[in-house]
Amino acid sequence: MTIRQIADMFGVAPSTVSVVLNDRPGVRKEMREKITDALIENGYKIKKSESESKGSILFVYYKSTDYLAARKDNTLSTYLMGIEQTCTENHYSFSLTNASSETLDQVLASAQKEHKGVVILGTEYYENPSASFFNSNIPIVMLDAYFPECCLNTINMDNSYGVYEALTYLSEHRHRKIGYLKSRLEFGCLRDRANSIYDSMNTLSLGEPFCVIPVSQEAIQIQQEIQQYIDSGAEIPTAFIADNDIIAVSAMQTFQDNGFRIPDDISFIGFDDSDICTIIRPNLTTVRANLKEMARQSVLRLISLIESPPTGFIRIEVGTTLIKRHSVTDAKY
Repeated sequence: MTIRQIADMFGVAPSTVSVVLNDRPGVRKEMREKITDALIENGYKIKKSESESKGSILFVYYKSTDYLAARKDNTLSTYLMGIEQTCTENHYSFSLTNASSETLDQVLASAQKEHKGVVILGTEYYENPSASFFNSNIPIVMLDAYFPECCLNTINMDNSYGVYEALTYLSEHRHRKIGYLKSRLEFGCLRDRANSIYDSMNTLSLGEPFCVIPVSQEAIQIQQEIQQYIDSGAEIPTAFIADNDIIAVSAMQTFQDNGFRIPDDISFIGFDDSDICTIIRPNLTTVRANLKEMARQSVLRLISLIESPPTGFIRIEVGTTLIKRHSVTDAKY
């Protein structure tokens, strides 16, 4: 999209978009965040002020076309707030750009000429890291990306605790037939989340998931896949835990369309605490990750690598919180 098209999208003048692009004052915070998200989505690079700066950090938003349907409304803005605040507090400037599988190596190579280090938002990165990750002469920290086989500095949410707390909550409500709504596309930390579900069910003596339903990311496709499961005549569990809120909400709608009562017939727990959790009725119980703190920790780890000789890689996990709403009740037997 052009600057004029972005301006039209928000009902502002092209000059307003230019003000945000060049990081000048004069645009209210809420509109600045929306325009910033749109600029980054469309490949523009926003360079923040470098006055009294120790140097520049590059924040790379990695984008995959496979992930379009699963992008959440305010995730990027939340990460950016954490990045900007922590850079400012520590006297670093930062720049923003995006990358894809075709351009990431080039972005990382260029970064070495201009920046002290790089934070990559890896939610949508589910490939094997290329040599550019390990050959860089500036440090790289991966945010929301799960690479247990690689010696990379990573910052993730604590999926293990989040899943354990969610399954404990279902167990306390007497659920023993718990189904798992599993994403077919294991991006970001979803491999870790899947492992955590099996481990926690075993720890809580819940056995294996009562059923595992692989689903897509598009809401319409998810609804079709859930409908196929219902039409198959398979026994329906008393509760589901889903890989994310989009999956949980799409499944809830399909079961409701087929006459099931939520939560009286089936309880649901999602993951992420997206805006859709409070739009659907009943409101969805879910696991909330502290995205701003994850962003903060990614910058702090990067700064420590910039300012001190690296002594090895570190993996940091940020705690989660179970948000109890109205989609869980006692199992009926």
